[in-house]
Order: sequence, then C-alpha cells, then structure tokens
Amino acid sequence: MKDDSGKDPGCTGSAKYEQVMTAAAALFLDRGFAGTSMDAVAREAGVSKATVYAHFASKEDLFEAMVARGSAERFASLMHADLDSLDPEQALSRIAHEFLGVLTSPQSLKTMRVVMAEAGRRPDVAARFYRAGPARVVAALTAYLERAKARGALDIDDPRIAAELFFGMIRGDLHIRRLLGLADSPDAADVARLADAAVASFLRAHLPRPGGGKA
Repeated sequence: MKDDSGKDPGCTGSAKYEQVMTAAAALFLDRGFAGTSMDAVAREAGVSKATVYAHFASKEDLFEAMVARGSAERFASLMHADLDSLDPEQALSRIAHEFLGVLTSPQSLKTMRVVMAEAGRRPDVAARFYRAGPARVVAALTAYLERAKARGALDIDDPRIAAELFFGMIRGDLHIRRLLGLADSPDAADVARLADAAVASFLRAHLPRPGGGKA
C-alpha cells in the first residue's frame, strides 16, 4: 500500500529505495525538475524504471519525498521534544543557528532555485516543495512555541505568526543575496551574529515580565 506521497512505506528502508533517492537528489539539483526524468533517475540509480515506480507514482511524488527527507535531516533539532528541556534562549538559539546555516547552504539554495524556475509554469511543484519543506519547519516551530506558551516560558498571542516572523528575521537580507549569487556563504561568525540578533529581538518581544506582561 502506498501512502499519500506515492511511496510504499514498507520499502523506504531498502537499498534500492536509497539508491533512487540519492540519484533523484543529484539529478534534480543538477538538471532541475523539468530536466530530470524517471528514466534518468533509474539509470543513475542503477535500477529498473519499474523499481522507481514501485516506490513513487510520479516524478512529482519523488521530488516531494526528496524535499521532505532533506528537510527532516537538515532541521532535525526542530523535530525533537528535547527543545522543551532548554530555556527559550537556548532552544531558539539552536533553531536559529541551524536554520540560517542550512538556508544559506549550497544544497538548499540549489533546491530553491529549482523550485523557483518551475513555480510559474508548475505551481503544483512549488506547492509540493512548500508542503514538504518550509511548511513542516514552520509547523514544528509553531508547535514548540505553543508548548512554551502553555508552560508560561513565552508570552505569545499567536504562535503561528510568531514562528513565521522569527524565521523571517533570520532570513533577513542574506538569504535573497545568496539566492541571487550576490553573497558568499556566511562563515560561522556571520551566522552567529545574525542568528543571535534575531533571537534577542524575539525574546525582547515575548519573554514574560516578572509582574506579568511581556519583557
């Protein structure tokens, strides 16, 4: 039985599945979505076309699965409940540093450029990318903020909006300059400076005051 992404859940850990995923990631990032075919993925993976279709019903499903896997791997800290054992500054600092480092990495930028190239003529591909990547990350941060609000660690009216604004602050101007090829990959000091500034601004707005209200 296949799930709603077109995958056969019972085969996701197989060697051939991993070969297909690795090949797809390489081809999508090198050739773009339009330039990649299921035949090419099969050849690159060293498997039959039937094997590719046994796991994924369409190229769109394969692309979405690739994005979802990358998002889960690169934003792992957002998916873990151990954030709740940290104070808000520590948790948000971990998220901010990880998010900015990933967002400005060559692989993430290549993926974004692939999607942007297709968005005008293939809005379904853009929607799948958003659902498998950015939407998951925002949802994970929203869930963390809801938990922090519930235990009184943060004073937030709307956790979803707060999550979107937090990520917006982290992206800043650097992300668009990196997408356009106008900035080099930031070093650790650049990432720390921008991430720490975003966390400090967020906490000034949402840390509860001792006597009630926000800091």
